[in-house]
Amino acid sequence: TPLSEPRNTTAHHMGDANDSANLRFGDDFDNAQMLLNTEVAIILKQMIDQRRDSGLIPGDHLRNMLDHVERFDLMQRDPARVANVRNASTTAVFDSLHDFELVQIVNLGCDDVDEAKTLIPSLKNKIDHGGVDSLLDNDRLHSILDTVASQRTFDDGAAT
Repeated sequence: TPLSEPRNTTAHHMGDANDSANLRFGDDFDNAQMLLNTEVAIILKQMIDQRRDSGLIPGDHLRNMLDHVERFDLMQRDPARVANVRNASTTAVFDSLHDFELVQIVNLGCDDVDEAKTLIPSLKNKIDHGGVDSLLDNDRLHSILDTVASQRTFDDGAAT
């Protein structure tokens, strides 16, 4: 294959069908709930425990997935922290966020507005190109980041 040709021609021809910067994820994800790393860790831990309780040995793949997601779990598998973030996301301050954006803010541990806008391009698009009618601005995003940061923990389980 010549170097000038894209390797993945399917993705190349799809155009903007899957574009997280514009919050387009394709048909498979239209009605899917986005999960926080903490939620994935909780689900995997429950699966492993259920298999052990049933006398089965959980496969290495489950343990490896759990180990991986726990490395990036900023809420230490704490269901109360997940509930706090999910409950906060139903308030007016969070109205302008897509679920994908909320999950990315939590999973990436964004500390400030510029970092969030850099790591999550759809936020930058909303703020910089949303116009005067936009529900999201730097101040509102800062408030959202503060709310989410209050639910993060360090490795010892202490809140930030």
